[in-house]
Amino acid sequence: MSNIIKEYSNYMVPFYAPEDFIVKKAMGSHVWDSSNKKYIDFTGGIAVTNLGHCNSSLIKVMNDQSKSLWHLSNLYINEPSVTLAKKLCNKTFADKVFFCNSGGESIEAAVKTARKFCSSTINKNKNEIISFSSSFHGRTMMGIALANSKHLIDGFYPLPKGIKNHPYNDEKKLEELFSDKTAAVILELVQWQSGITKANKKFISKIKKLSKKYNALVIIDEVQSGIGRTGTFFAYEQFNITPDILCFAKGIANGFPLGGILTSNKISDSMTPGSHGTTFGGGPIACSIGSKVVDIISKKSFLKNVGKKEMRFCKLLKKIDQKYKCFNEISSAGLWISIELDSSINVDDLIKISHRNGLMILKANPTTVRFSPSLIIENDLIDKGLGLFEKSIQSLL
Repeated sequence: MSNIIKEYSNYMVPFYAPEDFIVKKAMGSHVWDSSNKKYIDFTGGIAVTNLGHCNSSLIKVMNDQSKSLWHLSNLYINEPSVTLAKKLCNKTFADKVFFCNSGGESIEAAVKTARKFCSSTINKNKNEIISFSSSFHGRTMMGIALANSKHLIDGFYPLPKGIKNHPYNDEKKLEELFSDKTAAVILELVQWQSGITKANKKFISKIKKLSKKYNALVIIDEVQSGIGRTGTFFAYEQFNITPDILCFAKGIANGFPLGGILTSNKISDSMTPGSHGTTFGGGPIACSIGSKVVDIISKKSFLKNVGKKEMRFCKLLKKIDQKYKCFNEISSAGLWISIELDSSINVDDLIKISHRNGLMILKANPTTVRFSPSLIIENDLIDKGLGLFEKSIQSLL
């Protein structure tokens, strides 16, 4: 094991600081390392494996598709991509879909589409994008420019231009950023960088009003919040807002690279062959898996169960806080949960000890941990995992 860790450091660009164990296999909400130590996974591959690791239904779909067609490029039509596109349109506001490989790519596609639509149909100088603080839109140059966060942008200047940033959930002075040059507003309805934070009603109402007044599009980034994560198929269903463009990725193919945007006929008509594209996006294997994921997760009974599991997590977390009084706040949106800790507990220490105790959790920021488990995690594993979380907390107090 130590040799693999050393070779990782020798050969991998140091973009990451991974834990000091090697993952060997995973099944459902369990992970095993190379020493056969077993972990309960509350990370879900960072809100990706919504149907658990190595899901048998998805393995069958992948195996079946792999025997007939792997890759073509988008110069040719493959049936699985059309099937998945039709399902997504039928279950959302959308008329059209573009497939890519990741969340970062979906953000790029959304901004390009918004600018192309506005510049070609309204005003050639209508290209500005309004974004919000504490957001996360990936790590491409456009993504970090939209977030405008110091830890993301340091060392990467010059950033793409035409972006204005405003405090999240603050409708005051928001109109000062809008003008006839505003092409779109981009926002997450549920943020995670500052802990799980939902957009409030006044903020959403103001965005809708100003977007209409200035003829600007609304782009909703649901890369993490989509595909059942918050208890509805997409989070926008809970917020009384319909996007012009929606970004999705992460959970759509349960870990097989796939992302994309949803939009209307009116907006998509401004994009022409060659105005955007991808080599791998919308491949038959990814879309076959995605189609099965949509069939499973979009069911009302499935989504209702996500809410029940959220309540179970929150109830048990509150019991832990009543016992140790070390949480400042517990926040949740479906099975996307954050716990802000008080100064008595160091987040990095808590994550290390949790791993030592056999529990995988995520860091949101220096004072907050988050959970994004499989949406089908068993109740007994929720209970056992939170027991390990409590044990880890207790050892730090």
